[in-house]
Amino acid sequence: MNFFIKLLMAVFFGVKRHWQILIAIVLGFTLGSLFYNRHWVEDPRGLFMLQFFEFSGEVFIRLITMIVIPLVVSSLIVGVSSLKDTRQLGRMGGKVFALFVTFMLIAAAIGAGLAWVVQPGKGMHEHIASTEILTQSVSLNHQQTQLTAEDLNVAPKPISQLVLEMIPINPLEALSGNNLVPAIVYTLALGFALSFIGPAGKPLIAFFESLFTATMKLTDWVMMMAVPGVFALTFFTVATSGTDAFVRLLPFAGVIITGLLIQIVIVFPVFLQVFGRVDAIHLYRAISEAMLVAFGTASSSATLPITIANCELRAGISNRVGSFVLPTGASINKTATTMFQVVAVMFLLQAYQIAIEPWMVVMIIVLSIIASVAAAAVPSAGLITMSLILGSLGDGFTLAKFAGGMALLWSIDRVLDMCRTVVNVISSVTVAAIVAASEGELRRDVLNNPAVWQDVA
Repeated sequence: MNFFIKLLMAVFFGVKRHWQILIAIVLGFTLGSLFYNRHWVEDPRGLFMLQFFEFSGEVFIRLITMIVIPLVVSSLIVGVSSLKDTRQLGRMGGKVFALFVTFMLIAAAIGAGLAWVVQPGKGMHEHIASTEILTQSVSLNHQQTQLTAEDLNVAPKPISQLVLEMIPINPLEALSGNNLVPAIVYTLALGFALSFIGPAGKPLIAFFESLFTATMKLTDWVMMMAVPGVFALTFFTVATSGTDAFVRLLPFAGVIITGLLIQIVIVFPVFLQVFGRVDAIHLYRAISEAMLVAFGTASSSATLPITIANCELRAGISNRVGSFVLPTGASINKTATTMFQVVAVMFLLQAYQIAIEPWMVVMIIVLSIIASVAAAAVPSAGLITMSLILGSLGDGFTLAKFAGGMALLWSIDRVLDMCRTVVNVISSVTVAAIVAASEGELRRDVLNNPAVWQDVA
């Protein structure tokens, strides 16, 4: 037995870290499922173990989140301050937002088509009628996490209000609150100002260059926690939710996962090849660490430091392009979330035996794009903003009406959210690669040559 453990350790530490993370995810799922099925949470020792892994996972997420704002601010200012011509950023920004909207439209259309053909909500009415919203009390702070319709029923905001909220009243408050969109707006403006004041701006630019370099080194150190952190997060997720919900919702989960795979295997590779002459296999391998961390954390924002590092050190995407596209994408490019919301809304309508007209599908697609962009950067935000879609389909279409169905969706959303986050990250990186290729800022000698790739230490 001792020999076997030593052999396993030698094999584990002899492979690259992205494989170590994958092994940690598989072990987390396996042991978490065993923990859940044996009901070990009912034992005080089991509850202590569960709380320990919850704490360990939270430490890893906090360490990564700690880096996000310094990295976004420093990389954006360094990149933007190098631009002397505002038309450069305007041209690049136009490409970025056009690709974001295109990917979200395609994702929504894929989701609508699959949900229309497969009808994952058909025959689910009996399951929903017997569904009760359970109360869990396993978290460290012992707060109740009972899901109620009132918690989910948020009022839609007018477009004018959404635009105003993008402009920070207090930039420091936006930065300290990890509010990425207004923080990016302010940082872009500051970077432009520094590029136009000549020698007077050089000391501050040099400061942010040093801050960026130091933050990247900090990212190296934090990534040493990636393997145990991702294992802890995966274990806690499966140990508390189990896999029973997947059996009942297999058609729904199958539609979501199929839609995500279509984007990864077909949509993104086609766009990369046609518009950037980029090999998707090489790009996916280059960002493999970011993809696996995204799966473990279920947060595009928390994964952002690793994504930026992988893109610059392995994918050959210039800092100027990556520092603009990737933080913006983490905030507004919710490709997978858009598809999920389309499928989830159609699932609820089918489950409650509400006839779906073609005009409703078109409306759901448009509203899903708006709702996904407005979604906060928190886990399961896509479920919360679904009220914006449902409320626009007619009087009485509120989440309160669909409380039983929402409880079912919520029961498996954590795992599906992990899958969605991976696709959201790939989508943003795909846009960054295409834009970098079109701007002549993609180092193909790095992207196409794994032998020279640098790992985040």
